[in-house]
Amino acid sequence: MFKKTMTAVGLAMIVATPVLAVEGPFPVREVDASTPLEAFENPNALDYYPDVAADVAAAVAAKVDAAPEDAEHSLGLSIKVTALRLNDNPVLTDDGKFNIMEGVVVVYDKEGDSPLKNEAIILRAEEMPTAMPAFSPDNRDFYIAMVDAFADRTAEIVEGVDFLPDTENNASK
Repeated sequence: MFKKTMTAVGLAMIVATPVLAVEGPFPVREVDASTPLEAFENPNALDYYPDVAADVAAAVAAKVDAAPEDAEHSLGLSIKVTALRLNDNPVLTDDGKFNIMEGVVVVYDKEGDSPLKNEAIILRAEEMPTAMPAFSPDNRDFYIAMVDAFADRTAEIVEGVDFLPDTENNASK
């Protein structure tokens, strides 16, 4: 009986070997952010905020662990900022005010073959009624806060990737 049990356990371990996964958290080797005009819902937002992709990439890079060049397991990020809007109006005001920032974050493994995670981010800022007088931040401060919140959410998505397929073991089997 013992011999049959050990044989079954041994076979189960051998069969399970190709599907082993590497557990995280994982550092990020590359952050690629863009504002593709074909996907951007309001091209005039780029007139006011032309560096939104670079600003998002820099903010994300500051919030995630950077992978050393020789990292065995790391992640790549592809970020597309698709909208800066004021409510549901696709065109910003004459002074560039907006309250919605949208985008898509795709997380890849080291090889970049297939996405491990693909998630949309929609940030919406709204004023709350208060008993005291409230003052809105200027456009630049608000923009920085929205980019920072977008980066925070992206970092949460990256932290949610807690395993990678072990492609080396799978390829050798």
